Amino acid sequence: MKPGVNACTFCLGMALFAALPAHASPFSVGLPASAERGTPITASLLDGGVTQLEAADLVLTFDADVFSFSAATTGFATSGFSLLAGQPVFLQGSLWQVELSLATAGVAVDGISGALIEVGFMIRQSAPLGVSAILFASKAASDYVVPEQVGWINVTQGSIQPVPEPTSSTLVAMGLLALVGWSRRLR
Repeated sequence: MKPGVNACTFCLGMALFAALPAHASPFSVGLPASAERGTPITASLLDGGVTQLEAADLVLTFDADVFSFSAATTGFATSGFSLLAGQPVFLQGSLWQVELSLATAGVAVDGISGALIEVGFMIRQSAPLGVSAILFASKAASDYVVPEQVGWINVTQGSIQPVPEPTSSTLVAMGLLALVGWSRRLR
């Protein structure tokens, strides 16, 4: 993994995001603040004010050293939509992308708030500890424009259960047997 590649990509995304006024983007990424290695998480693309949504073509970018893509489903705001999720494709360094297409055969969704897409990931056991990001953005030709949205998650070690070593257990057992044998000799 090249830290410079991830840092450059995410810094560019944050610079673009910071340039927008807070009221300009009703979108956000819903993620837990932190999660342990080896646990499943869900990243949601949230829209605080859906307006005339009939179709959207999106790109999801993530660090494959940290996350393993599981599946994508429609969210609350797009429950009647169909969703096509492509296979993860290598981008650069450890970054991968998945193309997502939402569409409805019915009426456009308007005036509600909620998740447009929910994406399942597994945090890899070998994931580097610390903060990592997941990015959503609409493709250039998308009918519904979603400016680049970044969600951050802190990957933690988690609890490690101690596993007894066979050698230690054997030594303890041999010591106990020696004590029993020694006490019988003294009688």
